Amino acid sequence: MTAGHEALSELQMSGLLDVLKWGAPVAFAATDQLFDEDQGHDQGVVGYLNFKHLRDLLDRATSNGRFRLAEGLESVGEDFLKRGITPEAFDSMPSLHEDVVGRRDYKQSPGWAIQGYRVLLQSFPFGKIDEIKWVQRSDAKKRVADQLFVRDNALFDDEEFGLESIPGIPDDDDFAGVTLIAAHAFHPATKQFELYIGQSKNPGYPGDSCWHWKELLLSGGAPAGGTGIPVTHQMPSGGASTDVDDVPVRIKRAGAGEGAGAANG
Repeated sequence: MTAGHEALSELQMSGLLDVLKWGAPVAFAATDQLFDEDQGHDQGVVGYLNFKHLRDLLDRATSNGRFRLAEGLESVGEDFLKRGITPEAFDSMPSLHEDVVGRRDYKQSPGWAIQGYRVLLQSFPFGKIDEIKWVQRSDAKKRVADQLFVRDNALFDDEEFGLESIPGIPDDDDFAGVTLIAAHAFHPATKQFELYIGQSKNPGYPGDSCWHWKELLLSGGAPAGGTGIPVTHQMPSGGASTDVDDVPVRIKRAGAGEGAGAANG
């Protein structure tokens, strides 16, 4: 089994892959409702809104962030979880077992982790998945792209030379495992969208790939002059709302620790 297949298998079994595939179209629909070119909105606004919406939706489905289990409570009430999304989006939200996915942020970049794998978010212009320059992104994304990659079917490995191969980011003592990138793109004019997941890398020479491996999880929309399936609007006009009263609520499922996070997705 290749490194990519192994990662995808673990993410699928945990349910995190289903959460990503559920949350991305809902987030894109919310962004589409807020985007207004006549107000000066551009690709930067698209990436920022997608990040905000997707972060909220991933936390919502995994009981992290503002949906984290409060001390002394055993479940989150449905009335709280339903705020900010439509009944259709709520009904289709994946249901995960307790404590399966936890927040494991890296350098203020929000991350969602299972045993052995963590996923960070990164936006990119639609159609340019192979043109991401990680060195021009945040320090966190640059370091993620520098992490060790254990190649498939290598003739020799480090252990044969008395060396130790440690997966993950060398300076990250808070998470032991491989950090992956969920890269998302949405084009508000054509409604085209893409969602990839993979292990990023900083190219070693001109023309080298910016990915060790990547997998397309979702794509759709209607390119200019063509046909396709438009993004289904599953969010109210306010998007993923953060306007929630600070009152005790009943929690639907338990969550794990989470960090502050920053808008770099």
